[in-house]
Amino acid sequence: MVTYNTYAMGRVEKIWGGDWMEFRPERWLEKHELTGKVRFAPKDSYMYPVFQAGPRICLGKDMAILQMKKVVASVLRRFKVVPAVDVGSEPVLQMGLTMRMKDGFPVRIVER
Repeated sequence: MVTYNTYAMGRVEKIWGGDWMEFRPERWLEKHELTGKVRFAPKDSYMYPVFQAGPRICLGKDMAILQMKKVVASVLRRFKVVPAVDVGSEPVLQMGLTMRMKDGFPVRIVER
């Protein structure tokens, strides 16, 4: 049997660099040389397989991304999302078919 671990693939230093642990959304952005506009530049689905890859790619991938953009835009326009965890604490990840954080990820919503 051949298997792979998406959690581990997101932490490969050879692919993501020495700062793989840092939250850097700009990894998925690229700037157009002439216009200077920034746009979303998705990674290869075999390199970052959160929605699987090849002929068995997730059928809901495009819908999930569209919904995520709508929710993020509407929430961040009015509110600031602040982690509500103790300083220095790390979330505990639970492995499974899909990965999740043990006991969720508590946040506070602060109106702008």
